[in-house]
Amino acid sequence: MHAEYPAVWRSQGPRPSVRTPFAARQTINRRNELRDGPEPAIRYPSRPRRRYPEWSRQLPTTVHGMVKMAWEHPANRGRRAQALASMAGWQIWKRLVGRPLDLSVYGNMSFRAYRNSTQPGRFIYFGGLPDYEEMTFMKRFLRPGDGFIDGGANEGMFTLLAAQLVGPSGAVHAFEAVPEFANRLRENVDANSLECVTVHNMAIGSEPGRVSFVLRGEGSRIQTTADQDTSMKVRLGRLDDTLPERTFAMGKLDVEGSEQHALTGAAQLIARGQPAVWMLELVDKFLHRFGSSVRQTREWLNDNGYDMVLYDPDSNKLVPAPDPFRPAPDVLAVSRQRRHEVEARLAGTW
Repeated sequence: MHAEYPAVWRSQGPRPSVRTPFAARQTINRRNELRDGPEPAIRYPSRPRRRYPEWSRQLPTTVHGMVKMAWEHPANRGRRAQALASMAGWQIWKRLVGRPLDLSVYGNMSFRAYRNSTQPGRFIYFGGLPDYEEMTFMKRFLRPGDGFIDGGANEGMFTLLAAQLVGPSGAVHAFEAVPEFANRLRENVDANSLECVTVHNMAIGSEPGRVSFVLRGEGSRIQTTADQDTSMKVRLGRLDDTLPERTFAMGKLDVEGSEQHALTGAAQLIARGQPAVWMLELVDKFLHRFGSSVRQTREWLNDNGYDMVLYDPDSNKLVPAPDPFRPAPDVLAVSRQRRHEVEARLAGTW
């Protein structure tokens, strides 16, 4: 019965019909509002930043969303038709062929694409720089000989780019807790003969030990008491105990909500202004699972000498992150004592 009503109605309670007397309609609406909260406002679609093909609106919702993302992605400027053709080709390959495919990425590197992985699709759909702002920053900031920390490396999308930029004289320490992903990460490292990369098959946190890890699709994270998904036991360690004594220019953390714990486990490193820049993905609903929040993480970093900023690739400038920063969850935390170095690197004078 309720399927005939608009989707914006969340309640499963009685709904007034056009035949219900006005006073009765008011009573029913008020009772439902008290129980469920006010009805969410209808949000009308805004004008897209870049006009994408109108024919994509006739596609299923998921496909339409993929087409829209590929069409609007900044890395696809000047190659949108090619991006859509590559997207279709990858979907056909996954379904009809299925065997792993070696992709050419970052100009001269190889990345093995498995049909049940999400990272290859991001390379294919988004012009070789899936996370455009973050990867553009890396290309302008990192130098040969630098140290890079990749927390939550998955199959190596960021690891390979960092290794290319820091070169044989640099060092990349990639942390991946799930054995299957860690094996694929090593496979990509070995295929490119990256001797500067060290793969650590472990989770990172505030204390050493062992922890249950949730496996969900192609993602994974430390298990909480609310989880009902398949889990496995993995080794847990601190960055302070694992990383060698050297200078690190940059670190990336994408650990599905346990970023605060990972940072706490790197307190000694952070006290020395290492690395100069942290690249973080901070989402409140993920952080809440582990007793933290975006605001708490920001305050902790501020107390430990780091300022949160955003990077504008068009102007090649760091800009202050609003509080709270929106709309993207990705943010940079820059060491105050090394801020001049960061800006000089971006300007090409370091």
